[in-house]
Amino acid sequence: MDFKQEALQYKDALLQDLKTLCQIPSTMDMSTADKGQPFGEMPRAALDQMIAIGKRDGFITDNCDGYAGSIDIGEGDEVFGILGHLDVVPVNKTGWSYPPFDCTLDGDMLYGRGVADDKGPLLAAYYAAKIINKMDFEKKMKIRVIFGTNEENGSECVAYYFKHRPYPALGFTPDADFPVVYGEKGIARINVKGHFAPNGLMSFISGEVVNIVPGIAEAVVDSHTNLTESYQAYLEKHHLTGEIEDYHGKTKLTLKGVSAHGSTPELGINAAVMLAHYLVDHVENDFVSFIDKYFYEDVNGKKLGVFKEGHMGLVTCNLGIVAYKEGRGNMSIDFRLPHEISEEEFIPTLASTFTMNNFTSFNYNWTNALFVNPESDLIKNLHQAYVDVTGDHEHGPQCMGGGTYAKEMPNCVAFGAEFPGRNNGMHQNDEHIFVDDLMDSVAIYAAALYNILKK
Repeated sequence: MDFKQEALQYKDALLQDLKTLCQIPSTMDMSTADKGQPFGEMPRAALDQMIAIGKRDGFITDNCDGYAGSIDIGEGDEVFGILGHLDVVPVNKTGWSYPPFDCTLDGDMLYGRGVADDKGPLLAAYYAAKIINKMDFEKKMKIRVIFGTNEENGSECVAYYFKHRPYPALGFTPDADFPVVYGEKGIARINVKGHFAPNGLMSFISGEVVNIVPGIAEAVVDSHTNLTESYQAYLEKHHLTGEIEDYHGKTKLTLKGVSAHGSTPELGINAAVMLAHYLVDHVENDFVSFIDKYFYEDVNGKKLGVFKEGHMGLVTCNLGIVAYKEGRGNMSIDFRLPHEISEEEFIPTLASTFTMNNFTSFNYNWTNALFVNPESDLIKNLHQAYVDVTGDHEHGPQCMGGGTYAKEMPNCVAFGAEFPGRNNGMHQNDEHIFVDDLMDSVAIYAAALYNILKK
């Protein structure tokens, strides 16, 4: 079968389903969390909509207490799993050229939160499963499309799901890059707190979630000098934008950076770090000084003493959340770590640095790295499907810094849907995906499922 041609038969239906899902602002909202909607009203609404799509198409569906759901396609005792997520990260209040919670077609591009991460790829895999289900060949196992509602904030959704439902025999998650990913870095998320004398700093706020490079930062200072000229000169020197204004007799500074995924902080401009680099010359605040000393021009943890390069690449470090008010400082940091780094060596080294700088509270969450033999049948079958559809022999199986559902299930890897050379703006303003890329993803997933399921 020509899977690319077959995928195009479903183009209009897929785009309509994607629009319906993207119009649901499924960010975590614990203020509306309740029984059956553990991460809020809108993630549950997205879950219900995906289940409704499965029911519409005549498949067996399952809702696991609002944490995650599934759609069974085909028959068989053994199960091949496809794991995607319906929750999305928050959107910035400004900076979008299109409605963020919609699916806007402009030329050959779709724009909207979730079109690339992960509602679009999830639907691409779902439609691929529908194509395979229609094909007349003997299949080794059925397909179970599993969708969670908390991937962006810790994947508690599928952790709960797999406590109450069996693991598939093997599978993939359409929540990363093509070609297939056989290694994912470990993740350490750090939260620290301390008390610091204000010395002119009234407040400093930046970032909402730890795995996004913050795109905006705000600070209020009690300065005895007019900062307008120096601040404008600083913004111009560093090719940044921002504002300075009077704020109840004090000075409010706003700085705009560039958001990026926390696993690739080098692709963004951290607004908190850049604002701290300005403030360090105008307030004698140890919290600001710490940010400037340890994070300015360093996204690899060198200044923190935790830098290392391994098979998967470099340590990366994203200062994702900064909050300071009335002497109390708090920050959250996202590290991505090669599999050669152990929790036992990393955490004590990092903790001592914060302790020496007057932070009195240090908490962390650790996720081990994922490493699957690149010579395994799963990797070979997935990669061959990518090559067969794209003709790309240049790009091979890879490792990455992002963390996916693949770590939540045995015999699972990340597979698509961002193509080499693309930047779909995941976690950024104007998240987007080419329509052709989305439809090629359907073809690749269908070819992969055929490779794996045929007897």
